[in-house]
Amino acid sequence: MDEFINQWVAPYYLNILHGNYCFKLNDDEQTSFNQNVKNRLDSLSDQIVNQLLSGGWREQITGSWFCGLKDWSQFADTIGAKLVESKMTYAGQGHCFALARFANDKSVRYFTEYLEIYLPQSKLIYDQAWVMPALMWIDERNSTNHSGRFISSGGLWEKYVVDKKSDVWQLSYRKENFWRLMSYCQENFS
Repeated sequence: MDEFINQWVAPYYLNILHGNYCFKLNDDEQTSFNQNVKNRLDSLSDQIVNQLLSGGWREQITGSWFCGLKDWSQFADTIGAKLVESKMTYAGQGHCFALARFANDKSVRYFTEYLEIYLPQSKLIYDQAWVMPALMWIDERNSTNHSGRFISSGGLWEKYVVDKKSDVWQLSYRKENFWRLMSYCQENFS
């Protein structure tokens, strides 16, 4: 198992976490990370993804992120169910990335279900700030408006963030960061 972690998880998960590959690495580190990811993607298999998605948060964030890069939407139900369950801290970031990359009806269904469950629970801070811009990303990409009911005036998003004073809860901030992550991956891995 240690060899598997050393190959598939350890070199990636900290850079995937919070989108560090886009925001925290210098140019040389980004170049090295990008090349390592491209090399790893060539040997990715369903078996490896299943093993990653059945592991802890480090494995899950990595497995989902790789699925998103490969556009392996056959894993949408597994990834979506794990997102809605919200049992692993941080793993949801990778789940959101993958589902946003798939940008299909299943993605919308899981994001909508997630928001309906967790936005009314304003004391819970899970992956709401990842799910909302991910759904907005799909809307922009597909010319839909699934996010509209959540972000409209008086909607669930507004009610959820009313007592959260930090700028990181501003939807414009969340959207800008999510767009940068998605654009970075389109430019470097597509």
